[in-house]
Amino acid sequence: MKFDPKEVENAKIIDARGGRKMVEFDSPITPKENFRRALNHDAVWMPHGFDKGGVPNEVIPDNPARAKGGNDMFGIYWEFVPRAGGSIVRPGNPTLLDITQWREVIKFPDVDSWDWKGEVEKHREEIKNNNKFVFFTILTGYFERLISFMDFGPAAYTMMNRKVWQDVKDLYDALADLWIDIIDHVHEYYGDLVDGITLHDDWGAQDGPFFNAKVVRELIVPYMRKVTDHAHSLGYPTNLHSCGKVEKLVPCMIEAGFDAWDGMAINDYHMLYEQYGDKLIMNIPANGFPADADKETQREWTEKFVEEFANKDKPQCLSFYNDPGPEFTSWVYELTRKKFDDGE
Repeated sequence: MKFDPKEVENAKIIDARGGRKMVEFDSPITPKENFRRALNHDAVWMPHGFDKGGVPNEVIPDNPARAKGGNDMFGIYWEFVPRAGGSIVRPGNPTLLDITQWREVIKFPDVDSWDWKGEVEKHREEIKNNNKFVFFTILTGYFERLISFMDFGPAAYTMMNRKVWQDVKDLYDALADLWIDIIDHVHEYYGDLVDGITLHDDWGAQDGPFFNAKVVRELIVPYMRKVTDHAHSLGYPTNLHSCGKVEKLVPCMIEAGFDAWDGMAINDYHMLYEQYGDKLIMNIPANGFPADADKETQREWTEKFVEEFANKDKPQCLSFYNDPGPEFTSWVYELTRKKFDDGE
């Protein structure tokens, strides 16, 4: 598609979450369609993290519990921490003391009992009119859920203790079936209002992963793959939201069947893009952008950024959380529109 300068000239600056300013371009196709094309290595421009939307819902108890405090789907209370802007299970009084007892202690929710129809109808028009690629998010993944049951220390030790690995696998397999049940309800009630599924599971801290790739391949990958395969069978691409410096675990994400990953800026995206850019859509941060330099220097930096990270056969996404601002976003849009121009 030929680039028309009016696509940028007619763009609108809008307010986004977190007080950020984002750009809506007068593009020839919607951000939704462009992200869909990116998944097929045929993007018209480099997508932005802002182009991925979410489904506003409180049908899953974890969503309001994590956002403002309350009981999750397992009846575990999450306490809202204003300073952090999120919720956490207060440590010191874990629900599960011994992983071998999870079958007796943990009571799984009845997904059918949630008001799916009412929730969809409440937000149907809002979602229907969204021109972004809409992901339905399921919070609190395998390790995160284990932490909520046991507290962090015991959960981490359990992941390292080979003697109880079968119990961990059985729990994660049951959680996979729960996620599949939720996804089936999403498909039944939301249908094509939803474009993809996002799963949450943080695998690391600021200095590295909580566990090595061997543990992830043994305990998490098979059960993530069970869920992503099911989502794909329903036509839903899958996205993993996983924080921490977890670059060493990216091969595990690919093996688990994810199409995209929401990662933090602390990871080495130069290495990751070179090795895995054709297999996984990542959020590429503008690390090192010369914010205090003159416009010419900033533009030159952006051109080098596009040269490295923007290629049709290795599609990536601009990071929402590490965006220098509307001018940078506009430069990337224009440069990649021209770079991806197929002449039609």
